Amino acid sequence: MSYPSPGPAGPPQPAAGSAYTSSGPYPRPNVLGNHPVPGQRRNQGVLIGIVIAVVFAIAGLVIFGIVAKSTGAGGFTWGLVFAFVPVIPVIALYLWLDRYEPEPTRYIVFALCWGAFIATLAAIFINTEVSHRLAETGVGGDRSAVFVAPPVEEFAKGSVILLLALLRRKEFDGIIDGLVYAGMVGVGFAFTENILYYGRVFNTLSEEAGSDAGLRGAFALFIIRGVISPFAHPLFTSFTAIGIGVAIRHRSTVVRFLAPVVGYLAAVLAHAAWNASASWAGGGGFIVAYLCLMVPLFICLVVFALVMRSREGQMIASRLYDYVRFGWLVPQDVPLIATLRGRKALRQNARRYGPQAEAAAKAFQHNATELAYLRDKIVRQVIGPEALQTEKQLLDELRDRRPTVPFPPMPAFAQAAPQYAATPNQYATPTQPYAPGPTQPYGSAPGQQYAPPPGGDGSLYPTGPGQPSGGQQHPGAPGQQSGAFGQQYPGGPGQDPGAPGPGQSGPGQSSPGSGASASTSPNPTGDARPQDHPRSPDGYPPAQPGYPSTQPDHSSGQPGYPPGPPDRQGPPGGYGPYPPPQ
Repeated sequence: MSYPSPGPAGPPQPAAGSAYTSSGPYPRPNVLGNHPVPGQRRNQGVLIGIVIAVVFAIAGLVIFGIVAKSTGAGGFTWGLVFAFVPVIPVIALYLWLDRYEPEPTRYIVFALCWGAFIATLAAIFINTEVSHRLAETGVGGDRSAVFVAPPVEEFAKGSVILLLALLRRKEFDGIIDGLVYAGMVGVGFAFTENILYYGRVFNTLSEEAGSDAGLRGAFALFIIRGVISPFAHPLFTSFTAIGIGVAIRHRSTVVRFLAPVVGYLAAVLAHAAWNASASWAGGGGFIVAYLCLMVPLFICLVVFALVMRSREGQMIASRLYDYVRFGWLVPQDVPLIATLRGRKALRQNARRYGPQAEAAAKAFQHNATELAYLRDKIVRQVIGPEALQTEKQLLDELRDRRPTVPFPPMPAFAQAAPQYAATPNQYATPTQPYAPGPTQPYGSAPGQQYAPPPGGDGSLYPTGPGQPSGGQQHPGAPGQQSGAFGQQYPGGPGQDPGAPGPGQSGPGQSSPGSGASASTSPNPTGDARPQDHPRSPDGYPPAQPGYPSTQPDHSSGQPGYPPGPPDRQGPPGGYGPYPPPQ
């Protein structure tokens, strides 16, 4: 749960990192602002939902009344039947795409209703008015379908995606979310539009040759619009959604402005080309346009969406390994959250223990996925310092839910491991302090130990709850340049005290008593980097502060800690409270 920024009467927003006290990573109450109590927030949400439902109901009655008047009772009935057929399969495909962090049902319904009622109502009024004015000048006819309908309809559909991105900025995560909402609003728009088209054909042919001819004509149009091209409207709006998704993930003002505009123009161009093929090119031209335009665009969109979903999983794994480093997660958790196969393995194993265990597993996955997305926004510096409070809440929830989740045994972990997970030969000793960026090494091999994070004044690494603070910093604080360390990071339970002991040192520092000092050279940020890192016989580097270690002895807790993840030396599976099922 995230909170709004403090109002004018509240305290000023803290600089990134200042919300964390010297005694721990949790924000001080006095920097969180004045927030409404949960009951007030819940009542406000119910009231807003009622208002939105009333608006949609009125718009639906108006648009259906207009369509029924244009098609007649019989045409409206058959049009409704034919238009509904592709709705469920198309929605199911888009929901299948959004499997890592499914969008809330209320927003899915909101986008559907917007497309079916609001967008179609706006489009039918504007298109009709402009067509009449063009007809008065002798220009109307098919030109309206090519030059008027595409920009009007794409603006009406795309506006809801932009609205959701602005209102749900903290939860709108990028391109996949945009594609899902584009699919929903496109399906809703096509549903109402198809009722009108099918009904008109049925009504016209029924008056000329009887109801059987009308039904055959409506069915023929259904094959073209409902079977061959049910993805037309979702496909066009996807260009706008991609532009908005790109804008959400960038800090550049230029990109944030140009990406949605370019996406909208691409949607209008594709829509206009499709309408032109049906209006001007005849039957042969329509087939050519379908095979040369629609099919390639659809295939490209499918491939693009699958690639983006795969990259989404890799991003989740990378960001979760950040929390593995600080003890909030163990390496075996990551594939159960960041891969579709692992997510399924965890849910299937939990299902053996009953509905409550399955619900706990789903909640654990959802919580960790939200945490990964939030961490990604912090690293990209596209979210404000209020992310600190949200991050703290998500970490607390993750810690509290872990004991209720029955994890599968080790073979399931291994089978679900992502292909990009590091192997022993891939682990190289870091050559610079940990900093944000997709190219940094994350995590460790399953079962590997962790060296204590470096401590002391000026250290770049955070401590966990209950540890003495050493002024440690957190990479990628909001509002800082990339690579800056400006906020304290919530180190996880199970971390050792921050100060390195004998034989340990921070990056670029010599180890006391080692008899030798690592050679260092300056880097562009002014930090010293170790040049020589001998390896142990097992292929892993020796323990480095804040990085995976092969040392067998590691303290798993400190006095005053909240309950943390299980001991990394414990059994590979079944470390929840549930015994194996009999």
